[in-house]
Amino acid sequence: MHDSGQNPLPDPLDRAVSLLRTTPVVRDDWRSTLLDRIAEPTPVTLLATPRRWSVRPFVAVAAGVVCMIAGAAGALAVVKANRSSSLGGVGAGVPMEQASLTGASKVRFALIAPSAVHVSIVGDFNQWNPSALPLRRLADGRTWEVQVPLPPGRYTYAFVVDGRISRDPIAPEAANDDFGVANSVVLVKGL
Repeated sequence: MHDSGQNPLPDPLDRAVSLLRTTPVVRDDWRSTLLDRIAEPTPVTLLATPRRWSVRPFVAVAAGVVCMIAGAAGALAVVKANRSSSLGGVGAGVPMEQASLTGASKVRFALIAPSAVHVSIVGDFNQWNPSALPLRRLADGRTWEVQVPLPPGRYTYAFVVDGRISRDPIAPEAANDDFGVANSVVLVKGL
């Protein structure tokens, strides 16, 4: 089946190729029935008359205004939800209050990890020491939290969950560190 210059195919594959190359046999009675049905005229009653839609200009303008208002309300709701989750929600470090006269702010770091046994935070602010800032489990049993006083600046950080480093799932991602681990970023604003 093959030229002598080609690599031979395994037997099952060779049989499949030869079956694909054969022309299928079509029964004559099937072919004539199909051609007869194609040749039959289509009854006029089966053809649907297209319905013509018309809208008054005032109704079209009113519908457009309603759609714009609904879209604006939806966008506003999304913006408010994002703002409230980033300002006090679980996840990215957020300044909670002024820590002292030195200009440092208490930044709340939180992580939802219901099955974790031990969670800590490492970052530029604690020389990446996993034992320096342990998080405490809140009463809900799912959320871990710590408040860290930080002066204004940009900090990279990550959580250590049961000995494994993981980035904050809702914070912006910084470039990978030298070990290929993605870190998170928090910006602390000044007074």
